[in-house]
Amino acid sequence: MFKPKRKSRKKKKIHKFSVKEAREAVKRSWGQILLIIICITLIVMLGRGMKSFLLASEYFNVTEIEVVDQEPDAVEYSLARVKDNPNIFKINLGMIADNIEYEHSDIQKAIVKRVLPGKLVVEVLRRRPVAQIAVSLSRQETEADNFFTVNKDGYILSEIGPRPSRDWPVIYGCNLAGSKIEIGHSYAYSNLKYALDFLKWLDESGFSHEYKVTKIDITEPRSMMFYIKDTLEVRIGDRKWKEKIENLAGILKNMDIDYRQKYYVDLRFKDFVFGKK
Repeated sequence: MFKPKRKSRKKKKIHKFSVKEAREAVKRSWGQILLIIICITLIVMLGRGMKSFLLASEYFNVTEIEVVDQEPDAVEYSLARVKDNPNIFKINLGMIADNIEYEHSDIQKAIVKRVLPGKLVVEVLRRRPVAQIAVSLSRQETEADNFFTVNKDGYILSEIGPRPSRDWPVIYGCNLAGSKIEIGHSYAYSNLKYALDFLKWLDESGFSHEYKVTKIDITEPRSMMFYIKDTLEVRIGDRKWKEKIENLAGILKNMDIDYRQKYYVDLRFKDFVFGKK
C-alpha cells in the first residue's frame, strides 16, 4: 500500500556570536549604552538629592497637629511631642497611633496621616460604653461595689466610682475582682459575655427602646434576670430570649403596672408567673 512520504523538518540554525562580532555590536551601540548609563546615574543622584532635601528642609517640619474627634473631651496631641524630630517624613506615624491608643482606653483605633508640607491629621475611632459592671473591692475587711463602664466587646473604658451612673444598665455577677480590673483590657468571657450579648439582642429587637432596662444579674446564667426601672424583676434564664421577650412585651402592653411597686415576672417556664414582691 502506498504511503506518502513525511516531510522532513529542517532544524533551525542558532547563530552564535563570536567574540569579534560581540565587540562590534557593542561598538555600534556604545552611544546608546552610554546614554542609558548617564540617565540611570542622574536619576539615582536626583533621587538621593531630593531625599536629602525633603529630610533636611525646615519647609517640611510639622507645624500643626489636627485631631478629628467628635467627643467634647477631644484627644490632644501637642507639637511638643514631636519637637525632637519634627520633619514630617521622619515621624513614625504608627508609633503616634500606638501611643494614643495606649493612653486612651476608649479609643479603638487611631489613624495618623501626613498633609504636606507640615501638618499631621489624627482620626480616632471611639469605643462606646453600653453598660457598666459592678465589682467587689476589699476595704478593711468590708466589701463595697465599684463601677466601670464597658463597651459591646467587653473592654473596660473607665472607672465610675462607688456610685453607678444612670446612663447605662448595671451588670451584676460578672465574677471579676476589682483589684484585677485593668482599664483598656477586654473581659468579654463567661458571664459578662452573656450579659453583653443579651443587651445587644434587646437593643436590636427594639425592646430596650420601649422599656428602660436598668440592671442585669448574671450571677447564675441559667437563672439570669434583668430589671425594668429598678422595680420590675424579669427572670428569663439563658435560652429562647426571642420568644420570651416577645411574650413579655405582650404582657406589659396588656397590664397597667405601677412601677412604684416591686413586681416580678418569671419567664423560665412554659406558663409565666407574675407576682408582687
